[in-house]
Amino acid sequence: MAAIGRAGAEKSERQSAENQSVARALAVLDLLAEQAEPLGVREIARRLGLAPSIAQRLIRTLANAGYLEQVDATLRYRIGYKAFHVGNAFVGQSSLHAAVMPELYALAEQEVSGFLGVRRDRSVVYLATVQSTGPIAVNHRPGAQTHLHSTAMGKALLAEMSDEEVRALLSHRPLPKLTERTKVALPQLVAELATIRRLGYATSDQENRQGFFSVGAVVRDATGAAVAVISGAVPTAGLKSQDRGRIARLVLTAATNASRRLGAPAARAVLAR
Repeated sequence: MAAIGRAGAEKSERQSAENQSVARALAVLDLLAEQAEPLGVREIARRLGLAPSIAQRLIRTLANAGYLEQVDATLRYRIGYKAFHVGNAFVGQSSLHAAVMPELYALAEQEVSGFLGVRRDRSVVYLATVQSTGPIAVNHRPGAQTHLHSTAMGKALLAEMSDEEVRALLSHRPLPKLTERTKVALPQLVAELATIRRLGYATSDQENRQGFFSVGAVVRDATGAAVAVISGAVPTAGLKSQDRGRIARLVLTAATNASRRLGAPAARAVLAR
């Protein structure tokens, strides 16, 4: 009986160690997915609170499997092709993706770059992008993250929250000023959200990136809840006031159509004008 007990304890310890290794490997993937630039082993270890030897072992395993790749001859790593493949599988199997993609292509045909995103904590994560047929592309790769306070996508998502929830989410550290037009005062942003709720869409006029205008509107599911956001972006060069209105209508139509495909109640699918 004692031998059986020891065997059971050893099996439990092995499973616990394996679970910890999996959790650590996923933490490495999560960290690198959020970075614009590759990171070295020591930096990854520091950020995750791991011993460098443990981080090195995890990174080597992930790289051998294709989930990470080493950058040139450096000791820095970034997300690999296999992780991209897994992410694409999620997007391809998603009913959200099926509902939204026709609308993004429709925007692109109107020379408006189309994007699909969701909120993750204080950021927007891009799930899909379709570049316009216009001469200047607005490029954001799927998996990239951007700010809530400076983008049309982010502000449309924030408008779904109460003012108290927005303050609780964004008040912990200063909002970065990305251009001269970026609103970084929280009271100013909260006041803008009231207008967004009334109109049913948000705009960002060179607030996130100089030279680009965008409109964002949420996509709702069968319960009426906002599950994602669609945005359309164009260069500001030569953009007229009536063009801004046209883009807003296109994005509203796209979000409404996608919401209907997801079964959103008619009253919620038709966004306020």
